[in-house]
Formats: sequence, structure tokens, C-alpha cells
Amino acid sequence: MLFGTALLAGACEPARAPEARGVRGKRELFGDPALVPTRAGERAREELALADAVAASLQALGAEALAVEVRLPGADDPGAVVVAGLAPPGWDAAATTALVGELCGTWSAGRVRVAWRGAAPSGPAEGPRDLPLLFALVGLGAAGGVTLDRALRRRARSPLRG
Repeated sequence: MLFGTALLAGACEPARAPEARGVRGKRELFGDPALVPTRAGERAREELALADAVAASLQALGAEALAVEVRLPGADDPGAVVVAGLAPPGWDAAATTALVGELCGTWSAGRVRVAWRGAAPSGPAEGPRDLPLLFALVGLGAAGGVTLDRALRRRARSPLRG
């Protein structure tokens, strides 16, 4: 009787839709430590660990929406490090390249690419964000100048002035 109840309960469970299968990344392929260790798997896990260290360092500085990809150098591959995301406040590509070079080691010299979106400008001026304010102030100044000029002309033509 118990077996029949379990079978009936399993039959009443709603059917689940198959999961969408997208492109699998390095973490999905090699991230499971229970896999049989191979040279490719160990190399991929080293790359993932290094990418996680770089991402953690940049996130500690304030970077957001961060993606880091590390490819260690091999026999016919010089290796590369790619960093993309929202820049930490006050950081630019050169500062990030220097930090990543310190974390990854000497092999990464000249092989680090940084793509910051929303990087803070290095100068004190805000640039295009202040442009509407500038136009408003110029327009206000021009309107005030015209008003003052008209008031002075009316005063000069006034019959009460003697």
C-alpha cells in the first residue's frame, strides 16, 4: 500500500519544463572539485581562482557589475587578463592594469585589458553633466542684462528727469 501511495504521489507531481541550455562557461565545465583531476581541469581551476581574486580586490575598491576572465600562459598562448565592469570611484584603466599586474604576476605585463563603463573623469570638471547648467546660467545672465539695459534706457528717456 505504501509503495502504491508513493507511486501515485510521483504521478501527480506537475511536469517540469526542461531547463534552458545556454553557453556553458569555464566555471560550469571545470568548477566542480569532484571531477577527476586532469591537466586542463586543474589549469581552468587555477584561472578561475585567479579571476576570483582579481574580482574580489576590485569589488573591495567599489567596482560593480564586474566580469574578470583570466587565461594563463601556455606553450603557444601568451595568456591574458580581461576586466570589464563599472569602475570604482576615481579609478581608471591604468590604475586597474597596475593592480591586476600585481595580483597576477610578471607574466601578465602587457596582457591586461580593462574596459570600464562609467569610469570617473580624471579632472575636476564633470564635463557634459554640467553643460545644461552652463546654458541655463548664460541664458539667465543674458536675460538679466537685457532687462537692466531696458530699465536704464527708460529711465534716461523719462520726462521726470530734469
